[in-house]
Amino acid sequence: MYDRPMDVFEPRASLRNAHRMTLYSWGNPRHFPRLPAPTRRYFDVAPATRVVADCHWHERPWEHVTLVALHGLNGSSEAHYMRGLAAKGFARGMNVVRLNQRNCGDTEHLAEGLFHSGLTADAAHVVHELTHIDGLPAIGVAGYSLGGNLALKLAGEYGAFAPKTVLGVAAVSPIIEISECTRALERPGNALYQWNFVRDLKRRMRRKERFHSGRFDLTKLNAVRTVREFDETYTAPYFGF
Repeated sequence: MYDRPMDVFEPRASLRNAHRMTLYSWGNPRHFPRLPAPTRRYFDVAPATRVVADCHWHERPWEHVTLVALHGLNGSSEAHYMRGLAAKGFARGMNVVRLNQRNCGDTEHLAEGLFHSGLTADAAHVVHELTHIDGLPAIGVAGYSLGGNLALKLAGEYGAFAPKTVLGVAAVSPIIEISECTRALERPGNALYQWNFVRDLKRRMRRKERFHSGRFDLTKLNAVRTVREFDETYTAPYFGF
C-alpha cells in the first residue's frame, strides 16, 4: 500500500524562479478540504517542557504507517507544507503527526527554555511514545528545511540502533551546513527572508517574556538584525554553545 510511485513535480513555467515560487506559495495558501480535522496531542518531553502535535488518525491507527512531520525555522504544524504533506500522507493511508517544535505554534507557555537546530530529543521522545505507549508498529519521520536537518540528525543518532518501528526518514531541502545557510541568508538578495525570520524570532521572545518574565534579557533584542545575531545573543549562550 505504501510503495506507490511518486508523482513527478513540474513547476509552472511562471514559477521556475526560486523567489517567485517562494513568495507565490506564501501569498496564495493552499486549502485541503479532504484532510480531516486534527486531534491535539501533548507530549511531556522534558521537565517543565511540553510540545504539541496536530494528529490525523485513521480508524484503526495501529494498522497504518504513522508519519511524524517536522517543520522548519519559525514554522508550525499549520505551515502550508505541513498540511500539504499531511493531506497527501493521509490520503495514501498514513496516520500523520504534525509536530510543533518547542515554542512554535503559540506554545511559548509550555516550555521555559529555547529551541535550537540540533535539538532532536523532542522528536525522539515523540517516536518513543508512539512506539511504546500507543503501540504503533511502523513510523516514518519527514522534515522540511530545519526540520529536515533534525530528521537526518535523528537518523544519525539512531545509527544501527534505530527502533525497529522506524521505517525511514525523509528530508526536503534540509539545512545540512548551517553556517553556509546562515551566510546565504545574509546575502542582499535574501534580505526579505532574513527580515521575516528575525521579526518572528523577536515576536517569540516577547511572547515568552509574558509567560516567563525575566528569564531572558530582552534589552538586547532590538539590536538584533540577523539570525546569526539572534543565535549569538540568545540561543548559543542559553545552550552553552
